[in-house]
Amino acid sequence: MDKPTDSEIIDRLGGTTEVARICHIKPPSVSEWRSSGIPSARRQFLALLRPEAFEAMPIKPVRQAVAALVDTRMSKRALRAKLGLKADAHLAKVLRLPTAEVEAWPEELSVPALPQVLQLLGVQEQPSPADSTPDDPDADRIDLGVHAA
Repeated sequence: MDKPTDSEIIDRLGGTTEVARICHIKPPSVSEWRSSGIPSARRQFLALLRPEAFEAMPIKPVRQAVAALVDTRMSKRALRAKLGLKADAHLAKVLRLPTAEVEAWPEELSVPALPQVLQLLGVQEQPSPADSTPDDPDADRIDLGVHAA
């Protein structure tokens, strides 16, 4: 777990403009803090206001970071926006699906629960009940046949 940088703290607080609004100052001043550091008095104020922004966070893999941004009910338009993609063709490439298939999805309805989509969203597939039964390692050693005496 790493201590967040001043720039990360500003991002966690909502970005330069939001921190400037909270502190009643102009955004260029907050932008300067990203490199020069948050002044001590401002840091104390912000830490009292939003302590979670200053907590150390574990380093997450990219998939978990994307999953935090999106949810399984997200529309195609919202998914493209969150991933910074401009067109359906880009989304299709990320999902490794045919462009025509992605273009056919409605803009404002939930994206379909295809394995590629669920993987991108970080959703774990639930094993089917047939798959969840453990294999018996001794099954081939047990003779269930009836023997005549």
